[in-house]
Amino acid sequence: MRLYAIVLACGLLAGCANHPIDCAVGFHHGDCLPGTAGYDDPDKFAAVDDRACQSYGMKPGTSQYADCRIKLRGQHNTGMFQ
Repeated sequence: MRLYAIVLACGLLAGCANHPIDCAVGFHHGDCLPGTAGYDDPDKFAAVDDRACQSYGMKPGTSQYADCRIKLRGQHNTGMFQ
């Protein structure tokens, strides 16, 4: 019974912490610290990415356009453009 109480307490405490691991690997959260991969919201690049993919001749709604947007978002998430 004591073990269950300890596990429950640890789980509750972990829920109160910010997201240091997520932020470090690139998942965006509002409380990520500057300098972490998750600090910048990749959605802020949406308009730029849209223009870039269309400039390559890809039309919104096509699978090629979707692949282009996914690729660019992945580059933002990995910090390639930061």
